[in-house]
Amino acid sequence: MQNDKFDAIPIPRELNHAVRNGIKEGLRQRKKLHRKRTVFRYSAAAAGILAALCAGVLLASNPALAAKLPLIGHIFSRIQEKVSYKGNFSDDAKIYIEDDAAKELSDSKTPTAKAKADPSSEKQTENPLVQTSGGLTVTVSEANCSTQALYLALCIENEEAFPADFIKTQNMDGYLPDYDLLSLESSSYYNVPGLTKKDRPAGGGYATPYYIEGQFVDDHTFIGIIQVSLDEDLRSSAAATLSSDKKNAALPAEFIYYLEISDIYADLLQYEETYATDPETHEQVSLSEPLKKHYKGKWNFAIPVSMNKADTKTVEINKKNKNGVGIGSVEKTNFEIKAELLLPEGAQPYDYLVVICDADGKRLESQGGNSEVFSTYGRDTQTVYVYVYDYIKYMDELKGDDRKLAENALFETAVHFK
Repeated sequence: MQNDKFDAIPIPRELNHAVRNGIKEGLRQRKKLHRKRTVFRYSAAAAGILAALCAGVLLASNPALAAKLPLIGHIFSRIQEKVSYKGNFSDDAKIYIEDDAAKELSDSKTPTAKAKADPSSEKQTENPLVQTSGGLTVTVSEANCSTQALYLALCIENEEAFPADFIKTQNMDGYLPDYDLLSLESSSYYNVPGLTKKDRPAGGGYATPYYIEGQFVDDHTFIGIIQVSLDEDLRSSAAATLSSDKKNAALPAEFIYYLEISDIYADLLQYEETYATDPETHEQVSLSEPLKKHYKGKWNFAIPVSMNKADTKTVEINKKNKNGVGIGSVEKTNFEIKAELLLPEGAQPYDYLVVICDADGKRLESQGGNSEVFSTYGRDTQTVYVYVYDYIKYMDELKGDDRKLAENALFETAVHFK
């Protein structure tokens, strides 16, 4: 389900003269009060303090200079708490490129522009994770992969300035999310049987990354995180025919994830009138559609991924109510938790809803747009409470009232993780 979620951090633009004058006055008074020998002893330290303070104020007043602070290789740590799919992704992240290496790549236009992967041979040419096309340089700098999802940190640098309309966290009245969003046209596949390019042709209806959440460091630079639902990829591919026990084996601990992006775009704060026919009344209705700014290009990445299976914990429940509704197992990673829904023969999963609460009985939020997977970020999930509901009754009667969760559930169970 598409998320209309849109983070830029406002940075002061003027140097604080009062701070600078205060620093100078402090040093002048120190010289008057101390003997010459003492001044000589501490002159180096005073100079260091002055330089550090001035540098701090200068960075705050100069966004372009602030953007030069460690960025590539540190994207997770900067924005992992801001996106909708939160997590401590910087812990044990696989870092492909850091700032020094990225600078060397950007200084050489030829290898960057030619940096591509050859999916047919699965051999990577020079600098395959930094690519320039259509005026944008896209860098895949970090990854963290659980058994449920892959998280990729990207930096997108624009030769021209991004439109101010893209930075909705700053420029759109009433905008609520803490982050901005760029939309993607992409295709994706794996070097795994049942998930290859042949098995998942572009335009074949398979789920691919269609947005990236993050923040604008400045008007030329966007950093963000892409969430890839491995469960969804397995279900929507030939691997979905495998049993649940074999689904984990479908993706080994080490694999190549291919991400091919052909368009990066976002809505502008400008609208045009379009017309559509009401299917019931057959009358034409007027609609306001936002205009979009597109950056079309070719950014094809072959990303080596290491999946963290060691930290996955699974508790087998295998219990049902008298009507055959229950929970099979509950799986928790460092970032997410999900429950396997058990249903009677002929029942449809979309007629039911699973809710998971933390040890304090508070509902967990979904991890991004996947309503079946919940975020464990910042919550006590050593013990969780799992409930199953009739979907219509939950939406019509409970309306998210936590006080009614237990008494209206079709099935409930407590799960304890060691």
